Amino acid sequence: METAARREGNVLQKLAPAHTAERGTGDGRVRFGVQAKLGLSVLVAVVVSALIIAMTLDMFGRDRVYRANLEESAAMVQAASLAFSQALRHDDEVLLDALVHELQSRNDLHIREAYVLDTNGRVVAHSISSEYGKHYPLPALLRTQNPPRLYRVIASGAPTFKVVSLLQAQGRTLGALIVTFSTEQLAQSLHSELVWVLGTTLPVLLLAGLGLLLFGRSMVKRLVMLRTNILAVGRGERSESVAVRGGDEIASLSAAFNQMRQDLVMLDKKDHASTETIKDLNRELNIQLHQVQLLKEQLAEENADLRRRLSGMSGDPDFIGRSEPVMRLLEQAGQTAPLPINVLLSGEGGTGKELLASFLPRRGEGADGPFLKANLSAVHTAQIVRQCIGHEKGAFTGATAQRKGKFELAHGGTLFLDEIGELPLDSQAKLLRALQQGEIQRVGGSAPIMVEVRLVAASNRNLADEVSRGTFREDLYYRLKVIELYCPALRERFDDLPILAQHFVEHYSHKLERAVVGISPNALQRLNQYGWPGNVRELEHAIARAVALAETRVLGVEDFTFLPNTGSGVADLEYTAVPETAFDELLRICALSSDTVEGDIWERTTAPCERICLTAALNQSPNQKEAAVLLGITPTKMHRLMYKYGLKRPAVSA
Repeated sequence: METAARREGNVLQKLAPAHTAERGTGDGRVRFGVQAKLGLSVLVAVVVSALIIAMTLDMFGRDRVYRANLEESAAMVQAASLAFSQALRHDDEVLLDALVHELQSRNDLHIREAYVLDTNGRVVAHSISSEYGKHYPLPALLRTQNPPRLYRVIASGAPTFKVVSLLQAQGRTLGALIVTFSTEQLAQSLHSELVWVLGTTLPVLLLAGLGLLLFGRSMVKRLVMLRTNILAVGRGERSESVAVRGGDEIASLSAAFNQMRQDLVMLDKKDHASTETIKDLNRELNIQLHQVQLLKEQLAEENADLRRRLSGMSGDPDFIGRSEPVMRLLEQAGQTAPLPINVLLSGEGGTGKELLASFLPRRGEGADGPFLKANLSAVHTAQIVRQCIGHEKGAFTGATAQRKGKFELAHGGTLFLDEIGELPLDSQAKLLRALQQGEIQRVGGSAPIMVEVRLVAASNRNLADEVSRGTFREDLYYRLKVIELYCPALRERFDDLPILAQHFVEHYSHKLERAVVGISPNALQRLNQYGWPGNVRELEHAIARAVALAETRVLGVEDFTFLPNTGSGVADLEYTAVPETAFDELLRICALSSDTVEGDIWERTTAPCERICLTAALNQSPNQKEAAVLLGITPTKMHRLMYKYGLKRPAVSA
């Protein structure tokens, strides 16, 4: 009790100096200081709100007024275009001049200048007399064939904008009416609107702030009174609890303070009792941490060993497989990798052509050079050439800067063109030039650029058939097919399916943080019965789905019910499930019954092993705690396992 009281007094007395410094010579100064801060906060809030309102009106109002003026001006020019079209049709320059000066004389439209151009760019009417007969550049709207709209609004850097309207008669374009408007008057209109809004909202904000200030003053008085009572209890002037009045938040704070005083007394009583418990927990925790460290090191060694074995079985860490087609493919790829020649990769989709393409430069002389990829099926036809050979600044609309193409970026290395069969015929000619002459010419450029690139192309189409149909150039086909490597489909390498399945199980178990460790023989048999039209990519997605939704540590047939029931034409593997009688015999030897051990195959297999380990530890050390240390488990878990298997401590002989 004395310890808790002393601790409470120390904590509360630390608050006393701050309180004394704040209140100065009297309580009134404290109230004045808090209220002054509250008033200042309200004033700042009003000013900030006014600024936000002004900025919002300026931001959105300017755009609104400007757009409205644009639409009104464009509509006026459209309306006037009919009269100008009739005058221009009859070559009545006097009428055109009168119409132009009529527009210029309307002060409400704020027109800077207005003039009419014929289709040759000659000024046939102008609000400035000295400009008659001159030739101006044709507007883009007048040069456009069949424009979607008959007018266009053009904004300039100065506070002006132009409205260009086509003049037509009987479907024939005669010229264009160009009117330049001023926007200086819009700022005055927006300023007047802003002054009106602020004059309306500021009094409302000030009234709301005054109400908040009056309400806060009464709350400050109650808070100061509560703090004074709490500090008095800390100094020992009052030993009773703080009185709780009302049901608001301040009353809740008072009740919480009283509860805190009671909790301090109870904590002091429990302090001594918990010290011994903490020591015991620390000892047990140290034992568990040591065991976890040992298991971590053991798992790391096993994981490294399994990865080395898997790498040796698959032949290459990326292209997994040990079947005869895969080993033959990797052997051919290894022989081709050091040679600076083009390679064509063929095979169905999802067979690993991209992995094989990245394998070639890693094993060849260009390992230090760049390796770039370009998927031609994912690029628009018009952009394929630009992506491959690049373009100069200004070569086309939107070309704001020079850009190097894939060939130029891959100089001295390897360029992988995926889905080469999607390349249009006109683009095939430019690719052929790059392969034959070793040079490219950027779009919009004039000088050729020498490039030295090893090309690896891939396609899931039969390019020989494409050549026969005339959709693929024969000379380009033979330029690409210096060496052709065929990636076998999954149905042609079913011997690799267990290795691939286990690899994907480990990968997605780690990625998705699942506890799946393998796949059962019956599940492998189910996978072998499916045709896999999507090849390895489809297998990967199926394993990922099964791991994500699995409820056991080993994937079973029930995890692949989403696969269609279609045969593959491949003989089913002869997998045989382990008979239940074998597990029953194991349970009988370990003095267990099938009623005692329930669960799946994994649990029924591990249960006899656990009983054997428990019995051996108890025979070696009758003390239950020492037996738990021998097994590397906690005494609590030891007691739970003994109860589970009905074991008792051996009797100690006298």
